[in-house]
Amino acid sequence: MAYLYVPQSKAVDSFIINHSESANDFRYEYTYALLQLVIEATQADFGEANLQVSSVVMSRNRQLRALESGEVINIMAEAANTEWNDKLLPVYIPIRKGVQGFRVFIITQNNAEKLSHVKSLEQLMQFPTGSGSQWTTKIAMQQAGFNVVESTHYDSLFNMLSKERFITFGRGVNEAFQEVTAYQKLYPQLMLDEHLVLHIPLATYFYVSPNQPRLAERVRVGLERIISNGKFDQFFYQHHCDFLRQSKLNQRVVLKIDNPLVSEQQMTSIVGQEFLLDPKSDFASLCQPYQ
Repeated sequence: MAYLYVPQSKAVDSFIINHSESANDFRYEYTYALLQLVIEATQADFGEANLQVSSVVMSRNRQLRALESGEVINIMAEAANTEWNDKLLPVYIPIRKGVQGFRVFIITQNNAEKLSHVKSLEQLMQFPTGSGSQWTTKIAMQQAGFNVVESTHYDSLFNMLSKERFITFGRGVNEAFQEVTAYQKLYPQLMLDEHLVLHIPLATYFYVSPNQPRLAERVRVGLERIISNGKFDQFFYQHHCDFLRQSKLNQRVVLKIDNPLVSEQQMTSIVGQEFLLDPKSDFASLCQPYQ
């Protein structure tokens, strides 16, 4: 959906972003903080703004409906999705540099030995894998040939994994370490596989209500501004380098599948290919300037 907004005067903009799905769900903290940085970077020309987190917890499909109306929430950072691209105002800047497409596996201790011998997609697909029912990565894995076991509830997936309803649970490297720490309290048998990384091209974009073109334009302008002045990279690496270093991605077996819902060309249309991360990079060296 195309949009263009040229600010005519300064106004107080109200950004209402989604609530996390549970007390153990830390996935959106980065996007809340990034949006605040965008607001600050655009204050001189767009004026004052306030940012609030909705009190309503919603499923992915309900979030889409809420964004369409723009009442309960009017902005959300979400994995790229063709339906969301069509119905909302996407800002095509991948705000996580594609890192959430580097999927490492939360498993149980019982299955660590099995995973350590996997060297190909065919071997990995022998193990049932878990996913949220409305996640973009679910469709990518299903089309690649994985046996995907689904749940509509985020917390339930960790319970199902602990009971070995599925064997692997692929999570973005930006998510996995926090989740293992949080859920080991309930399920001490959970651990992170150290052998594999499944690369699924994935972009997180800010999606804005179609009723709020001014907000969409403000986000685009703000993101481009902080990318240009270096504040974005400083912010991104400060939030991700601990996970990137711990993951040792360049020492893992890297397997890749296509994502039919994500255009890699679209991901780089504004920022260029060099903006995205490569899972084979040495992140210990890459992160050194941001320590």
